[in-house]
Amino acid sequence: MSGRVVPQHEATVPVTGLAELQAHLAELHQPGNESAPLEHKLFDDVELQLTPSNIPIIQPTLLPPLMSLLKTTTQDPTVVFTLTTKILSPLSFTQCLSLGGAESLISALQSPLPGANLLALNIIQKAATSPAEVDSLAASPELVEELLRTWLGSPDADVGGRATRVLGYLLETDCDIIPETSSATTNGVNDTGSSETGLVKRHVPGHASLWRLVIWDRHYLEIIVSLCRPAIINRQATFAQDRLLRVIPRITALHPRAMAISPFPELFPLPEYADDSIGHGLLQWAALSMVDTSDVLMHQTLIVFYESFISIMRIAGDSADKDAIVRNVVKTATSQDQELLQSLKTLPDRTVQEEAEPLAKYISRILD
Repeated sequence: MSGRVVPQHEATVPVTGLAELQAHLAELHQPGNESAPLEHKLFDDVELQLTPSNIPIIQPTLLPPLMSLLKTTTQDPTVVFTLTTKILSPLSFTQCLSLGGAESLISALQSPLPGANLLALNIIQKAATSPAEVDSLAASPELVEELLRTWLGSPDADVGGRATRVLGYLLETDCDIIPETSSATTNGVNDTGSSETGLVKRHVPGHASLWRLVIWDRHYLEIIVSLCRPAIINRQATFAQDRLLRVIPRITALHPRAMAISPFPELFPLPEYADDSIGHGLLQWAALSMVDTSDVLMHQTLIVFYESFISIMRIAGDSADKDAIVRNVVKTATSQDQELLQSLKTLPDRTVQEEAEPLAKYISRILD
């Protein structure tokens, strides 16, 4: 008989503390235990032992109570969120959707708990891996609507920031045109991070299934307008405006005409000083009409937007159509805002040296 030792498969190695964590989860789900403290060490110990081999084994029993707990606990859910995210890591968006359906993600987005919102956003972000996965998301219009409402309506900064990035990733993957982009950076000025505004060189066009909802469907556009410009501008409305302004440069670089020419121009009125010839779209409305510039902080937010917008559009490929859209918006804005004009003229002085000259030339071309 051979003395060869057959190594034990990794998947058969028990996860130490798993039984204790399951018992703890069962206790937390008892009625009246919503505010019970979480045993952080139990969650951390199990997470550290998870591998691609054992995750599929424990997933069916551990995932449901974790996702349920995120919707009910009043404690800081960070450890629950982290462990749940790790367990979901091998799954695609479509696979995650099959576990609980769109209804569970909608419920998580509607939860008052940021941990539940962030988990749902993490799952939705998985759809950005391919156009087919975005199609699966777009096939659930109620989920897309709740994504928009969470993006613009959440009072939590982390949730709003994550939703801004997720929406950018999704629209980028789903865009059905591939613009030529240069390899330049976005100048490093007022940089909000490549995850929000950066351009990624794509090789596969999307199917525009999400664009048809978010950018070209009246219902979804009305949601955006109502949350960003309610009858009374409150603190949450300024959050929404900031989040919209953060994503617009990125998606305008992807498809300028879609952002500048809307099938519903009546939704996007221009200010009195603007000429109708510049067009009516989500871009013009957000850049020229949405923000109350008498609010000093929001005026500064708008200036930061224009700096990012100019910087990103410069590297978004050579197109007379694109440059005309940028020129119309920027020249209209600077005709009424000397502080903005001065900020754009001095922008090259505040960027990295190798980008300063081409940026200065582009700004001069836009403003002339």
